[in-house]
Amino acid sequence: MTPATLSRRMNEARTLAGRDLGRAQAAFFAIVRERRTRFSRTAARLSPAPLARRQKLQADALAALSRRQDRVISVRLERLRGKLTQADRLLATLSHKAVLARGFALVKDADGAVIKQAAEVTPGLALSLEFADGTADAIATSGAARPKTVAKPAAKAKEPGSQGSLF
Repeated sequence: MTPATLSRRMNEARTLAGRDLGRAQAAFFAIVRERRTRFSRTAARLSPAPLARRQKLQADALAALSRRQDRVISVRLERLRGKLTQADRLLATLSHKAVLARGFALVKDADGAVIKQAAEVTPGLALSLEFADGTADAIATSGAARPKTVAKPAAKAKEPGSQGSLF
């Protein structure tokens, strides 16, 4: 190769390289411009303000639900408390202690079995009598039931000519 040819080829290579470098730079700057535009559009949508608004709304909704839950729990507990009170009254009414308080007694044998009829009592049987205020031990003297005699109140003298009460 002659020095003139070599010099010509080097100049052509420099020209081509310069042209390619110019195109590459133009393409690079175009890509950067397009990416910046896309980033700017996306950045506008990624603002924290909508997220903060949504978080505030959800926090308010949560607080309202929490207050509502507290009210519902209070109402539910009050209803259950009323049912428990009613069940307690019913238990007190149906309890044998209420019957004992009215003047009756619970009769048990030595083993603790409840004696329900006078025919179950034999002379000499050890008994336990439970009253409203405590228990007492007793020994049966007979097994036959004795009728209780109740003294009738004296009749009132009627006035002549008076019909008296019809009730």
